[in-house]
Amino acid sequence: MQVWMNGSFRDLDEASIPVTDRGFLLGDGFFETMRAHEGKIAWLEAHMGRLDHHAELIEFPLDLLPETEEVAEIVAKLFEQIHRKDAVVRMTVSRGPGERGLLPPGSPDPTILITAEPFDPLDPNIGLTLATSQKVRRNPHSVAGSIKSTNYMDNIAAKQEVQKYGAQDALILSADGHVAETTVANLFGITGETLWTPDEDTGILCGLARDYVLQVAEESEIEVSFEPKAPEELKEFDAVFTANALQGLRVVDRIDGYVVGVPAKTFFTDLALRVEAELCDGIVI
Repeated sequence: MQVWMNGSFRDLDEASIPVTDRGFLLGDGFFETMRAHEGKIAWLEAHMGRLDHHAELIEFPLDLLPETEEVAEIVAKLFEQIHRKDAVVRMTVSRGPGERGLLPPGSPDPTILITAEPFDPLDPNIGLTLATSQKVRRNPHSVAGSIKSTNYMDNIAAKQEVQKYGAQDALILSADGHVAETTVANLFGITGETLWTPDEDTGILCGLARDYVLQVAEESEIEVSFEPKAPEELKEFDAVFTANALQGLRVVDRIDGYVVGVPAKTFFTDLALRVEAELCDGIVI
């Protein structure tokens, strides 16, 4: 298995980072996880735009990031070792080596890694079990929470916590106790013909799949609510589902031990199929 690191393709066991790398020592870096289908990345330009946004927030020079066309070529090459139609692609950016201390070097020499591994999409109608994390809250003022930081400790701790309850993922609340998101996805609820999702001010990381669902809702003139919800209020929805740019949509069938309604086939199934089409047939590079 090969990876791409700092300008060249390398065998996995030959790729390494310096012991002074700030991404390793301090979590001083960011990443983006992407879905590739038959060698092409879905929403690539949008993913690269998010990487630029991550870089700007931590004052990382944008000109050190690979161009969109270069990333597309790298992924196409890495995909040759994937013997399936789908792959998960991750681009990780560390600020690179630095002296001891918090302040980064004025002229960073970053570590940039791109990997591709086989990925098996799941049926969106296979239910997901969530449990509310009591340890972790989203902070709308956190820089690390505003980007896909390489410091993922909050999400790791939340997932470890709820695994003990038999849940597959954690429901994470905002600082004031309202529903925010899961460790890896945004949340939606359905009531009749109305769609609900947490507002950005809850401290969520707004994903590309969330953006697409909201775009479809606007085009279809579906009413969308961003009203704050306590976790126990989720049981009032006809259906709850998650959305992320890797897995697409996943229906939630149980939260904190109670059963959630089954989504209306005509609404959820159509929406899930549209998202999957975007992740496969609708790819634009």
